Amino acid sequence: MILPPGDPVAPSLADCRVLVVDDNELNRVVAAAFLEKAGVGLVAQAADGAEALAMLDEVAPDLVVLDLMMPGMDGHEMLRHLRANGRHHDVPVLVVSALGGGAERTRAFALGATDYIEKPINGDEMIARARVHIANRLLVRRLTAYHEQSERDLAVLRATQTSLLPKATEVAATAERYGLTIDSFFRASTRVGGDLWGLFPLDEARLGLWMVDFSVHGVPAAINALRLHTILERAGVSMAHPPALLRDLDRQLPAMMAAGGEAAMVSVILDLEADQVLFAAAGEPRIFVGGADGVSRLKARGAALGNGGGGGYEASGAPLPKGGFLCLMTEAAARAASGPDECGLEAAVAAAAGHAAPLATLMGGVAGDSTDEDLTAIWVGRP
Repeated sequence: MILPPGDPVAPSLADCRVLVVDDNELNRVVAAAFLEKAGVGLVAQAADGAEALAMLDEVAPDLVVLDLMMPGMDGHEMLRHLRANGRHHDVPVLVVSALGGGAERTRAFALGATDYIEKPINGDEMIARARVHIANRLLVRRLTAYHEQSERDLAVLRATQTSLLPKATEVAATAERYGLTIDSFFRASTRVGGDLWGLFPLDEARLGLWMVDFSVHGVPAAINALRLHTILERAGVSMAHPPALLRDLDRQLPAMMAAGGEAAMVSVILDLEADQVLFAAAGEPRIFVGGADGVSRLKARGAALGNGGGGGYEASGAPLPKGGFLCLMTEAAARAASGPDECGLEAAVAAAAGHAAPLATLMGGVAGDSTDEDLTAIWVGRP
């Protein structure tokens, strides 16, 4: 589609630069006159390919109008050099040549020409084609700038999400305080996700632990995770009682959730005096405990957070004696560790427990993979 000069989405030619390359001065003047009359802001001229290449950095053209038959460096050789130029290789080139025929056109296109018209110049045709190629170049430039800005914004969101996770020093200090080993695995999605987890010491014998996984992906998931983290930082949230915590969140989250969606979450209290874990779940996170008697997957399921219905969350308990461990995994992490249907997940957890670095063993197969979902797993051992 050719956009007329008055079209609101047509490029503003006044802001554009064109380099006309032709050994015939009259041809250059005529082409330049057409372009200037159409409103092109800057039209530079060069008498051969070598002169044109030397002018590229200064002119920074949005379009090159190029003759092929020239003494010195001809148009074919200039095309070769231009397409090998790291800074200006993508400049559109409109060949304007007296050479006709399919073979000449094919050769020009093979060398990197964008378009081809034959002399004598038809001013309306040249301007129409020039306008299309400049518009395409500006569109690509805008899309590239938008993509680069989006990547910068995503990098900020990834960094923000990572900053909400427990710091290594905090994890190490908490592990030492309670005589535990605490390890975590987190792999951010390629689109930015919404997994989070955290620790909250209650007293000298009880340690709280939570993990959340939002169903939406991308920027909305990151925003939801940030908002949930903000709620958890508020005073008065029922951190010491897992069902009450989930009820609190389910009441508050719906009004704050970006782009809808819901969240799976588990809240756990490790009671080291009673040698047990107390837990409640929203959605269906993967929860395992293990010890001398083997590994068990704990049944924990409640309504996913974000619906505002109160969830009917209930507390459950399981023994966790010395020598045992607790393993929490998001659904995506469980699939990554054992396959789409999660067959053998319990066995994989049991096998990992026999290694010096159980979580690294369990998630080692996905350590280098990219994913469209966050992957989160936590391993707490009682030596």
